[in-house]
Amino acid sequence: MKNNFDDKMADIIIGEAVTALLDDNVAISWAALNDRLQAMLDRETDSDRIRAVLRVIEDVRREMEMSAVKKEAFTAGHFSFSGKLH
Repeated sequence: MKNNFDDKMADIIIGEAVTALLDDNVAISWAALNDRLQAMLDRETDSDRIRAVLRVIEDVRREMEMSAVKKEAFTAGHFSFSGKLH
């Protein structure tokens, strides 16, 4: 079972990072989010927030890897479509 406090902290961290990117007029991407989170981690001193940032960075990196695998499979033609077009 996930810790509710940790989940809330992770959500707050993601919100802060995305808001900062939007404030700076930076396009939202996994890479931009990862860079912003890394910068947040470098400045952070609170242990709960450090743990939350590390957790979110790991989640973002996992999503980046999954996205890259899906992109490779699609460009190589190794994809399947089971949905109906109409």
